[in-house]
Amino acid sequence: MQSASTFNIWRLTWPTILSNMAFMVTSLIFLKIAGGMGIDEVAAVTTGQRLFFILFAVMLGLSSGTTALVGRYWGAGDKVRAGRVAALSVIIFFINGLLLSWLAIPFLEPLVSIFGLTPMAQILAVEFVFYTVLYAPPLLIMLVFSMAFRATGDSKTPLWAAVIGAVLGIYAGIAFTYGWHEIEPAGLPGLAIGNGVGSIATIVIFLLLWICGKLSFKPANPIPDLLTNGRDLVKIGMPAAFEQLFFQSGLIIFLVFLASYGNAAFATYGIGLTILGLMIVIALSFSISSATLVSQHLGAGDKQGAYNAGWRTMRTCVYIMILGGALMSLFAEEIASFMIDDPDVIALLVPFTYIISCSLPLMGVEFSMAGALRGAGDTRYPMMVTVVSIALSRILAPFVLVQMGADVMWLYATSLLDFGIKSSLNMRRFRNKKWMDATPAIV
Repeated sequence: MQSASTFNIWRLTWPTILSNMAFMVTSLIFLKIAGGMGIDEVAAVTTGQRLFFILFAVMLGLSSGTTALVGRYWGAGDKVRAGRVAALSVIIFFINGLLLSWLAIPFLEPLVSIFGLTPMAQILAVEFVFYTVLYAPPLLIMLVFSMAFRATGDSKTPLWAAVIGAVLGIYAGIAFTYGWHEIEPAGLPGLAIGNGVGSIATIVIFLLLWICGKLSFKPANPIPDLLTNGRDLVKIGMPAAFEQLFFQSGLIIFLVFLASYGNAAFATYGIGLTILGLMIVIALSFSISSATLVSQHLGAGDKQGAYNAGWRTMRTCVYIMILGGALMSLFAEEIASFMIDDPDVIALLVPFTYIISCSLPLMGVEFSMAGALRGAGDTRYPMMVTVVSIALSRILAPFVLVQMGADVMWLYATSLLDFGIKSSLNMRRFRNKKWMDATPAIV
């Protein structure tokens, strides 16, 4: 079990940050390759990546059950039951991937049409998304495999898996796109095909190493306690999955409101989200570390240690967010000029960067506190908080502001309202300690 020292928090977190960076680098390289083909290709890849990110966010929420259960059993010293839950999680996510492919493929046309692309971009996007969805099973296995290892305190194995997966995915994507090694050139869909092939190769390598006992812990036969563990995984994971689905849906509705202000306002928000992406990666990594430490301490019966772990992780994350916000504010004009040449967008992006900077400490509190609650198995409360916050800050408030004809900067400022609601309510829940008994059946 990992202690709640600042050193251990960083030891758990920095590999997770790099793992998420590897995911972002793959996306950026694919966008760069698409950019060399044309604007329709860029739109198609952007659409495919956006849809995949929604899927990834929902499945990341569902994997909260894996983190909570594996972490608790590991903290209690029951490595066999931790191995059972991890093995069962891999099987469940593989089945989820197959079901997703089977259900989604017939509806790709209407799904992609939501984004209002040009006819050629629509055709390219449907083809790109088809191969992305087709290879969903190995991608989801990689996700839950990584979460299971992080729950035991091993964040380096997921890092190696992410790096190898990114390298293989990028290389194979280029090979299938341009026809290297006597492969027939597939064009734009080759990026999705290659990424899927790279994911399959990576997960086969790491599953073999895992089964052969070459990694930090081994899987165990998932059949004993199958129904109990499966029920607990669903009970803990489903609220977090629904939370992410509602969040992503609310964000799409918010973008519809924002689009009424014109292309400059819409482009500003898109660039702002790209800038914010780096800090989200860091905050998400601290959230995972918080969930790991809290679940392990609860498994060991150390409730005060779990509380201290969540609190210290939150403080460490907030310090990083304050530093990041200060740097972003200091270089707001330089960042805006680097990202785009359009003077109208720059004029909006600079004050929007100030708003983002003010939001970062609140985001640090929200992510780390919500992660601690999920690590304890208390996933329903963060879900309810997100539903209330999104309904107020991303749907109701923007609707009122648009009807009033308010300046677009007020819509951007709803980010402060969103993070303010979620950070305060999640911290309140953490401090009252009701989450300590959220899942007594799994102890």
